[in-house]
Amino acid sequence: MDRRTHRPLPGDSIRLLILQPGLFNDPIRCQLEQVSLSAGHTYEALSYMWGNAGDTSPMILDRTPYHITKNLECALRYLRYRESSRVLWVDAICIDQNNPDEKSEQVPMMGEIYSRATKVHAWLGEPDHEVDCVFDVLQEFRDRKRKAEVPTHFDAAEQLSFYRQLFRDIYQDKAGSLPEKSDLDDDMLHEEFNWLCPFYTRPYWRRVWIVQELVLAKLVVVYCGNKSIDFDDIYGLSLDWGSFEQGFDTGAYQLLKPHMRGWATIQTIRGLRRRREEVEWEMGEEPPYLMSVKMLEKGDVYFDEVIRVFSQYHECSLPKDRVYGFRELVQQWRENLIVNYQQSDLEVFLDVAKLDLFESEKHGGLHVAFCLWLAMGLGDREKFNDCLRQHFPATADSWRLRL
Repeated sequence: MDRRTHRPLPGDSIRLLILQPGLFNDPIRCQLEQVSLSAGHTYEALSYMWGNAGDTSPMILDRTPYHITKNLECALRYLRYRESSRVLWVDAICIDQNNPDEKSEQVPMMGEIYSRATKVHAWLGEPDHEVDCVFDVLQEFRDRKRKAEVPTHFDAAEQLSFYRQLFRDIYQDKAGSLPEKSDLDDDMLHEEFNWLCPFYTRPYWRRVWIVQELVLAKLVVVYCGNKSIDFDDIYGLSLDWGSFEQGFDTGAYQLLKPHMRGWATIQTIRGLRRRREEVEWEMGEEPPYLMSVKMLEKGDVYFDEVIRVFSQYHECSLPKDRVYGFRELVQQWRENLIVNYQQSDLEVFLDVAKLDLFESEKHGGLHVAFCLWLAMGLGDREKFNDCLRQHFPATADSWRLRL
């Protein structure tokens, strides 16, 4: 990577990526533009998995060769317009990843970066036949559900049965047949959810950073190749089928088979997005009145939700990102936690522990703290207790850890 492409960023400045137009197989050409985040520039943001850092492809950035991962290259090719440029924010390019001081300054701004974006593109990766079929089914179900006339006398169970049959009919039409039961199916889910496995088992849904990126976004569109669907349309399935609550159930999440947690991730992210929704009504003289939903800038999450679900079971390259990746979602962290990539993982844990992490009435507690300790790879129970005795003697004396 050529660091000459990254000039220092003063104040609240960020870099935007100007993706030049081209055909799918044309070389990727981009420029970086430095702007003030508070100036209200229009841009879209990309949410994606970096992929194998050693498997890269060249692009041209500010007339200079610049290497990006294969997964990012694929995303840019599908997102590129043929005849006009596209303005994006992409972390791997817009932040100098070789400069820990710049990362420490830019990471605290990422919540605002994603919340200010007109749209967030959730990129699942390259397409295949199975996931293409799932997208086709989801899109058709969305469209037909909007037009469906459910008999008014149906109770909730009958409505559920009606929508499930509609989904089954669509799936059979698109795929040619209904899937056979598999040993990988999870009995905690309706069988139709198991059929969506090619969609929610994509590695993207296991990434730490997507939680903050999607929760804070105004609008999320999920992409795989040239197929796309609004994130909220996916969540609409759960409202019809009722397999999950709108919020978190950490116990149920932990009982799921590992490959099924992607669906629970979708559900819980949507539950967090609902906390940020504010409904406004435009009242006329007579009904029907117009309803609009806007997203508030912040939506707080509790320690146990972040740590016992996402930090434990999602992936990131740096242990400290199991904290920094959720900073903008937790009020105490957002207001008091200073991001510093020069610190050790232990120092980051100690910083977080001082911010009410041990307080059970604030959805923390020693069990929650120990889950974070393990997720960050800081050692076993004995080392955790040694840390308490050394740095938090009052807590160590007044609590007895039971695991």
